[in-house]
Formats: sequence, structure tokens, C-alpha cells
Amino acid sequence: MRSVLLIIFFVILTLNITPQQRYEPKIFHPFSNKFVLSADGGITYSRTDFKKNGIDFLTRASLGYYFSTLSPATFGFEITGTAGYITGEGGASSSLPTANYRTLIYSFGAGSSFNYALGKSFIPYLFGGISYFYFEPKDKNGSALIPSIQSFSPHKMMLTGEFGTKILFSDYLGMKLAAGVNYINSDLLDGYQLGTDKDIYFHALAGLTFYFGGIKDTDGDGVRDEYDLCPDTPPFVIVDEFGCPVDSDKDGVPDYLDECPNTPVNIPVNEKGCPVDSDQDGVPDYKDLCPDTPKGVKVDDRGCPEDSDGDGVPDYKDLCPNTPVGTEVNKWGCPIDEKVYEPIKKTEFILSGAVNFETGKANLLNSAYSELQKVLKVMIDYPDTKWKIEGHTDNTGRYDKNLELSKQRAESVYNYFIANGIDNSRLFTAGYSSDYPIADNNTETGRALNRRVAIVLIDNKEGSFDNTDIKPSDKQKQADFTSSRVYNPSVERNVGKMVFTDGYLYCYQVSSFRNKIKAESESSELKTKGFNSFVVIANSPDLDGTWYRVRVGYFNTLEEALKNRSLLIKN
Repeated sequence: MRSVLLIIFFVILTLNITPQQRYEPKIFHPFSNKFVLSADGGITYSRTDFKKNGIDFLTRASLGYYFSTLSPATFGFEITGTAGYITGEGGASSSLPTANYRTLIYSFGAGSSFNYALGKSFIPYLFGGISYFYFEPKDKNGSALIPSIQSFSPHKMMLTGEFGTKILFSDYLGMKLAAGVNYINSDLLDGYQLGTDKDIYFHALAGLTFYFGGIKDTDGDGVRDEYDLCPDTPPFVIVDEFGCPVDSDKDGVPDYLDECPNTPVNIPVNEKGCPVDSDQDGVPDYKDLCPDTPKGVKVDDRGCPEDSDGDGVPDYKDLCPNTPVGTEVNKWGCPIDEKVYEPIKKTEFILSGAVNFETGKANLLNSAYSELQKVLKVMIDYPDTKWKIEGHTDNTGRYDKNLELSKQRAESVYNYFIANGIDNSRLFTAGYSSDYPIADNNTETGRALNRRVAIVLIDNKEGSFDNTDIKPSDKQKQADFTSSRVYNPSVERNVGKMVFTDGYLYCYQVSSFRNKIKAESESSELKTKGFNSFVVIANSPDLDGTWYRVRVGYFNTLEEALKNRSLLIKN
């Protein structure tokens, strides 16, 4: 029995100094930082040398302190004092006359308790302590028993082991139920010493407990009220060091309410912690490239209405859902009927001065009209083209008179076209005297060739023209000009299979989008494949807004354009 008590005692002490790491901090233990005053009463039951063990009473008072912890287990130290009796009868042996005994006992000591909270009100515990013990063996009549050995001493050390439970009625009042065993290193509790076994006694107690101090944590989140910035946190919610619910993604919605716990930083969220989705298409606003999608419309992962045939008109509006790739459509998604033109085969017309004008004058001869009719037809067939009319002379005579004559002849041709319905914004005139010969002025034949009016198709992207700034060039300069041309989309025509030309250069169209980003993305992808791709912006009432056309070019001939197109588009 002695060994059992020693084991219990040292287990309690060991638990008291062993770091507790098995529990995650959640809420304060109900006893944290509290003092306790207990008043207990109960019974004793002895095991001595007498034949019959009796039941008597015991009282105990104690004062204790519990350490603060966020674990369900806590330790406390207690100072205890007891007073009571143990009793027995039937005699110790046939040779001893005493029929019964009743021993007065006192103790005063200290011990440690291990308390484990099963909820807020029910706390089982283990206690181990050591006490000074005093006892007076007497019979039931109150007469002192003569100890059976001369070395008798009533002063002993007692080891106590106890288990029980503490029940809380409130933060400051509770009760205790306990049972324990007490070991005294003596066989004289009953006044007699027989054999080698020591006398022991058991106790069972019940009492009231009064608590003082403690830690106030109203919402039970593990943060004291005086430090708690969020004192009304719901139960079982994880909080930070300030007592406020944790908000891992910093979106303003605590984790326990957050249905989208990994929202990127600085993204607006709704009351559920999810990124705002204004048009409710399933794609949050911060990812949504089309934030005003009508309700119920199916969208892609960018939040834009699906466009199955890639024609720039979303499926929910598309009346022609299977338009071939690259085809331009109207606002209903149906192909636009576009005329196909042959490219301009001749871009410069020459009127000989000797054949088409009166000598030394600007008046047109009848022979000039047949040539002018050919040019007029081209101008009518290609209404978006613009032309420059250049007057030239040879070097015979005074320069200033030749300059005036060259201007007058250019204006005569200009007036003919105006009279036949060509808008004056498409025509520009200039006179250059003998500055730009195309043949040798030292020969009659050369001078005849230099007396001329040239009608030339011009590249005019800005829509305006200054006669004084642009002058014709000799044959080499004209060749250089042609090879360094910039494509002019303002006069382009479709010559079939989505191949376009401005009369000089060619390109072909791969696709057309309403979305600039999508068009640029496809163009970039084509560049990685080795195609010289670019994006052309088109605005027209027929197109119902802006289109971004993905094209590949440029090519010097239609054959080159078609050959390159066949590498990318199979039809």
C-alpha cells in the first residue's frame, strides 16, 4: 500500500513540472489565475489491527491557487488542514483487552492538484500531498490507550492521494466530491502494533468551494477582456492576439464567415468574402473583361459572352453561329456582302503634249478625250482613290512661261474630270515646267517625250495634299518610291479570299474581333509562327462599331499573297 501511495504522489508532482504540449490553446481554463477556499466534510474508514473497521467523520479546510492556462488541464497548489476521527472495534487480538478505539486525528500540509476541464463546469482532478500528522488513540469512552511500544510518538508525516471532481455553479461558487487514501508511517493509529503492516485510513468528502480572482474572458476566445478588441466573438472562432476573428486573406471578412478564404489582396468582396461579381456571370469583376454581361448569358473564363465561331458577335446575339474564320459580319453575326474588286492594273497615265494639246497652249485636242475617258473610268470604278495631275514641258523657251503652261495644261485635265463628276477632293494639280525630264532635251524626240501631262495614283493617308511639297521624280526615283510604299487601307479592295490590295501591295485577313486584346493575342501568336502579322482597326456603321482585323502582309503580288495564305488557311 505504501508503494501505491508513493507512486500516486510522485506522478502528481511529475505532471506538475512536465511541459504540456498536447493541447492547442483555445479558451482559458475555468480555474485560470483563481484562488479557491474549500470547506469539506465527510467520513473516514480505517484499516488497522482491530478486527472490525469502523466509519467516523472528518472535516477539512483548504486554500489553493490555480495557474493560468489556455489548456483544458491546469495545476494548482493547496494548503490543507483536517480534523476528525478514525474508529474500530472487536479487539486487536484475544490477548488484548481493549474492545474498541476512536483516535482523534489532525493534519496540516500542502499538495499539488492536476485539474482537467471537461467543459466549463465539470473538472475531474487528482491530488497528491504531504502533511504533518498528529493522532491520539483512545477508547470510545475517551480514555487514552497506552501505546503498545515505549517509543510511541503522536507526531508523524502523512502522504495523501486523492481523486474527485469539482463542479462549478458559477464563476465563483462550486462543490467538490472526493475520495482518497492516507498513509502514515505508523502501526499505532489504533494504539497497538501487531505485525509489520502500517495502519492507513480512507476518506470520502463533499464540500463547497469559493473562487476569487481569475481571468475575465466573456466571449471565451482565449484573450482577456481587458485586451480583447472584439469582446463578442462567437464560440469556437479562431482569433488573433487582439481577440478578433482571424482574416487570413485580409479582405475584411473573418475566416469563419469567409466562403472564399484565399481572395487576392485589395480585391473588393461581398459580405461572404467572395470577390464581387457585378454581372453575376460566375467570373469576379477583377478578372472580368466584360463586366456588363446580361444575366444568364454563358461566358468564357474571362467573363465575356461565348463566341463559338470567333466572329466577334457573342453566341446569344449571333443569328449565323457558324461563320467561317476570318469572315467579317454585321451586328447579327452574319457575313457582310462585300464586293470583290480586281486591283488597279495601271496607276499612271501619260498624255503627250504634242498629240493632246494645241501647240504652246493648254487647250485639249479631240484626240485627248479617248485617253481621258480611260482614266475617268478607272476613277469611277475606284471611288476611294486619289490622283495627282502633273504638267511638264521641255526646256525650249523661257522657264517662267513653261511653268505657267505646265500648270494650265494640268488644270485643263483637272477641269475635264470635274466636269465629268469626279469630286475635287480626289484631284490635285501641279506644274513643274522643265524641272523633271524623262528624256534627253537635246533631241527632238526627247523634247517631245518631255512635253506631257502625267495622271498618277497617289498614296494619301492623311486625306490632304500640298502641291508645292510633292514633285515627280525621274525613273530611278519613281522606282525607289514604289519599293518603299506604305500600304494605304483607305483605298483598299477585296480581290477574293479575303485578300486586299491598295493597288500596289497585298495582304490577307485571318480573323476579325470586337476585342482588341484578343486580336493582338492572335496576331502575336502568328508572329511566333513566322508570319508578319498586324492588326488593322476598322470603323463603319455597317459593322456596328469597331472591329480589330488580324492580317498578314505585305506582298508585292497577288500570287505571293495567295501562296502565303495557303500555308495558314486551307480554304
